[in-house]
Amino acid sequence: MRILYFIYGFDPGGAEHGLLTLLQAGFFNGHQLKILACCRGRGGALADEIAAQIGQHNLILTSQREEASFRTYVGTFFVTLRLIREWRPDMVALSLKQANLLGRLAAMFAPWVHCVSFEHTSRYRYRSRRAAAVYGPVLKALSWRVDEIWADCESTLQETQAYFLPRKRRSHIVPLFCSHEASSHKRDYALHTPLRLATAGRLIPLKNFDRLIEAIRMLQDRSVSASLDLYGDGPERQALSRLADEFGIGDRVHFHGYVARWYELAGDRDIFISLSDTEGFCIAVAEAMLAGLPVIATDVGGIRDYGIDGENMLKLAVPSAEMALTQALVLMGDETLRKKIGIQARQDMLQAYSPGALRVRASAVLGGGI
Repeated sequence: MRILYFIYGFDPGGAEHGLLTLLQAGFFNGHQLKILACCRGRGGALADEIAAQIGQHNLILTSQREEASFRTYVGTFFVTLRLIREWRPDMVALSLKQANLLGRLAAMFAPWVHCVSFEHTSRYRYRSRRAAAVYGPVLKALSWRVDEIWADCESTLQETQAYFLPRKRRSHIVPLFCSHEASSHKRDYALHTPLRLATAGRLIPLKNFDRLIEAIRMLQDRSVSASLDLYGDGPERQALSRLADEFGIGDRVHFHGYVARWYELAGDRDIFISLSDTEGFCIAVAEAMLAGLPVIATDVGGIRDYGIDGENMLKLAVPSAEMALTQALVLMGDETLRKKIGIQARQDMLQAYSPGALRVRASAVLGGGI
């Protein structure tokens, strides 16, 4: 089968890095694949890695810039339309909202193409109210052209139904995560002094990193010495750094920026904490679990599917600093629980998201054709 995978760009992390995970795991093996993007994305390294996986001739970039200009974005529509007409793909898979908008429009002129919307979050996120006013209603209006939905977890699949007009469609769960037995993991669960906490993700308000920094201050108020290693980058970095300084803990909060395999550096941390309001699959939490880190996380998105409270993580009903503090104190006082949760988390990730399991899923999604 010929598959055209259309994604906006290749910013590091999230759905973009998840595409590389699918390629490395062989999800599209046995099919002819071309990948189209409006821009290279920040850094450009991820685009190069993907090109190495599929061959440079199969990666089409309409711009070499980090962000696509409006002119480039509009021009990409005509590139998409020409590619569909000339290459005649059987399937077009659309990832991220910008690609979904252009891809659905192009698919209107190619009724033979099987159109797939790949959903990565239960809530569309926009940089401005103006963008929300445009993307949301337009994407829903164009959803009649979507023949199939892929979602990174069950929660995403269920919660994004509101963004689609009713019609008969197939749907599949396609996690953007793959575990490997050889990956490094935590082996020593004795606490460090000061306590070493870790978190990872894009620095945006929905992740609530400010509350986690507040939890560090609250630990300090209880005479518990603690530090926080934060792996990720984004628009909130300066504000979070200022907040840490205002709390008097600027020397305890370490910003490492985006690190592709951050969990290899964080294996000696004591606890991983995620306080997100909303998530899709949540690759960062899955990576922490694979690394054997004891995890505290808000019960949202894919965490509802693979997280079991008291077994492979401790769950929070509300992403508050107070609840994070309470659960952190529980783990601090019980090395047996820390070790049990960390070991079970790794075992669960290895079993559910192995390369073999992903290939079986790929066969169910793509093996039967369209």
